[in-house]
Amino acid sequence: MNGGQLAGLLAIVLLTVVNFFGVREGASVQNFVTIAKLGSLGALAVFGLAAAPRARLELTAPIPEVDLLPAFGVALIAILWAYDGWYEFTFSGGEVKDPARNLPRGLIIGAIALIVIYGVINIVYLRAMTVDEIAKTPRIAEGAARVFFGAGVARFVTAAIAVSIFGALSANILCCARIYQPMAQDGLFFSRLARIHPRYRTPTASLTAQGIWSSVLVVSGTYSQLFTYVVFVGLLFFAAAGASLYVLRHTRPDAPRPYRVWGYPVVPALFILASLGIAANTLSERPKEALIGLGLLALGL
Repeated sequence: MNGGQLAGLLAIVLLTVVNFFGVREGASVQNFVTIAKLGSLGALAVFGLAAAPRARLELTAPIPEVDLLPAFGVALIAILWAYDGWYEFTFSGGEVKDPARNLPRGLIIGAIALIVIYGVINIVYLRAMTVDEIAKTPRIAEGAARVFFGAGVARFVTAAIAVSIFGALSANILCCARIYQPMAQDGLFFSRLARIHPRYRTPTASLTAQGIWSSVLVVSGTYSQLFTYVVFVGLLFFAAAGASLYVLRHTRPDAPRPYRVWGYPVVPALFILASLGIAANTLSERPKEALIGLGLLALGL
């Protein structure tokens, strides 16, 4: 076990325990790390854009001589992992005030904010280093900060990135435990995981099981392998979720729909095709990780 895996295990244990004591406590931790993350990224963006560029911003650089479409699809795996979680707010919908109003607003505002933040931060990176230098830099935010502001600020940015990772983990632990509990309640998963703590009103059994399984995964593979498993299987579920819109519109035409998809039926169709296309490319270009992801999914049977 390496230091990164040990840190991951300790963070999982800590955040799982915090979430035992209520959704408010878990959300408070999440809000704190989100503010810290956005503050640090915002500071890097503002000062990075204000600093004199150290590299030429090559927005029209020549395309590498590779098979572009498969390479683009592989690059999208990491990009989709960066955006993954945009939908997780819905998992805790039963504990959200006025979900018909707040769920769509939270999802849309959150996705737009991420697009803006990631876009601006990438411009900062491209002003700090050339594309070739970026490709050889494993910790790009730290590298850009070092180029612009020196080693001291780079260490601060590294700490901020650690907080960001902690925040992503916090969101996953808070939200994902809310999947297994209603599944168990509906008879679709192990019945013990339906248990709600009588005092704290939290899915403590689901949180415990999730913490144990997550710890097993942490020590079972590299970070890039793990997120490839997740993104590949997630794409299949995205396509299934998109297809369910058509099914539910047909089978439940009179159901109340406080939020309707913009551009229906074209937009969901494009979403389904894009999800299946990236999944097929992942299976072709990263078959080992894709098949392991399918194997983990099959454990659900």
